[in-house]
Amino acid sequence: MDPLYIVDAFSAAAGQYSRDKETGSNGGLLGTLVPQGYCRAPELDKACFEVPLGEISGPIESGHGYHLILVTERINCQKIDGEFNKITRGGEGGSETVFVRDSKIGSSDAIVRLAFQQIGFWIAATFSGAIVAEVAAKAANVLDKLPWE
Repeated sequence: MDPLYIVDAFSAAAGQYSRDKETGSNGGLLGTLVPQGYCRAPELDKACFEVPLGEISGPIESGHGYHLILVTERINCQKIDGEFNKITRGGEGGSETVFVRDSKIGSSDAIVRLAFQQIGFWIAATFSGAIVAEVAAKAANVLDKLPWE
């Protein structure tokens, strides 16, 4: 038997053995980059932020039954994951797990880009608001003429 990529093996097992109709049919996926507090069972939620990236952990008992967890992507957990935040398929035949650092997620470039987007938005909103206020004042006959007339 050929080795399987860990996510494929986990998904196949979830589809075959899970009693949860919602996640079992979805390969056991709880969500993608979900915030802490998202899981319906506190035990699962806690485990999602304690389990090492790319390792199957469990069984974890909750009020809903027993669970296995595989974290495939996570941000802002450097104490657990080190420099990596994602696992992907790699190696010959695509059966190996490769740990990667996704530069689009959590990078300082993304933070700087977001900051500039926010600054640009607020500058545009301020100028647009000023123009709308002047047009409204003209319509209400508060101004005799607009500055650009």
